[in-house]
Amino acid sequence: MFRDQGSDNDTIEDDEETSMSSAIPREVDPLDFVYTNIPDTTHILKLDANCKHCKAKKFVSETDGFCCRNGQIELKQPEPIPELMRLWSSMDADSRHFRENIRFFNG
Repeated sequence: MFRDQGSDNDTIEDDEETSMSSAIPREVDPLDFVYTNIPDTTHILKLDANCKHCKAKKFVSETDGFCCRNGQIELKQPEPIPELMRLWSSMDADSRHFRENIRFFNG
């Protein structure tokens, strides 16, 4: 008297779910756009001879006086701060704490 309609409905629902899932676009990863156009090669500037006055590294397109104005400008080399050198090189508790939390101190 009653017909088993469960199997017919199941196949219709399965077909609807399949067609529905293909109609819904998958979530797009925003980083896909960033990583799709990565170049195969890089451009690297060619180095030239170091400055004869200050020994700075130079690139081919830089002029002779670009770094130190042909020796007119002399940068002072800073002396290392003794307390910082001790914190960096010692093995006492203060030094270990400093090195373990260096990002905090730099902030």
